[in-house]
Amino acid sequence: MCRARKGVEAARGGVSAAAFPAIRGVTPAFVAALLLAGSAQAQETAGAGAVGDTTLVSDSLIAADSVSNRLSPAGAFLRGAIIPGWGHAASGSMTRGAFYFGFEVLTGWMVFKTARRLRVAREQVAVWEERVTAQLERQGVTDPAEVETELGRNEQVASLRGLVDAREEQREDWVAVGIFALLMSGVDAFVSAHLQDFPDPLTVEGDPGGTVELTIRVPLG
Repeated sequence: MCRARKGVEAARGGVSAAAFPAIRGVTPAFVAALLLAGSAQAQETAGAGAVGDTTLVSDSLIAADSVSNRLSPAGAFLRGAIIPGWGHAASGSMTRGAFYFGFEVLTGWMVFKTARRLRVAREQVAVWEERVTAQLERQGVTDPAEVETELGRNEQVASLRGLVDAREEQREDWVAVGIFALLMSGVDAFVSAHLQDFPDPLTVEGDPGGTVELTIRVPLG
């Protein structure tokens, strides 16, 4: 009779408590622990995602700041044309900047040196012209045209006047070189600012094993 009743219950879909003995041992505390563990894992995942997003945003901001603070070619040209080497230094080309600055300093020194020699030559011309004019006055020659003619005939005065002309030409040449160096500094700084984003075209790398790697980068666009 009992066996028949069990068969009927099984046929109706009934499930006895003995079929799942482990379910009876599950307590509310165990369920709460599982829920807390799942919540903590979800929070950790969300926190990691937030940190990753923050890192990406900060990297983007740093890149944007670096681009915005980068010197423009026009600004590099103006700096290089005002002070040689300034535009190169602002765009990161320190070696070229030092070269143009040193060359302009040398040019300025030569202008100063030539101007000093020119002043000395003019003083010598003035001294000799006074001497010759005094001699002509003692001889009775006082007409300005005749005095000037005699000054031109004097070998020492003519030589010193030629030296003055040469010194003036030298000063003009050095001034022209200085102006040209200023323009070249500005133009070169302009080009350097344009090329500051290009990677190094040629790199050589080695490792302790003795292997040398040569890399050539060619920008295509």
